[in-house]
Amino acid sequence: MPTAYVLVLCDYNYPDYEIITQLNRLPCVIEVNRVDGPYDIVVKLSDNNMEMLKEAIGKHMVRIQGISSTLTLMAD
Repeated sequence: MPTAYVLVLCDYNYPDYEIITQLNRLPCVIEVNRVDGPYDIVVKLSDNNMEMLKEAIGKHMVRIQGISSTLTLMAD
């Protein structure tokens, strides 16, 4: 099953808990974790359909206010 890990860099003008709440509502999201380091949040997504993963990341995730940038890592 295709899995994606998305590293999220947040805008510090938005509360983390609001961004995490919105991320948890997205289709295909399995897990959302706040982390320390160069990125603020790690999101794990998984679905049998690769197009659903791409849509969740490319159409839905980028529209969430407070997300400055993302880096997607795909796993088999």
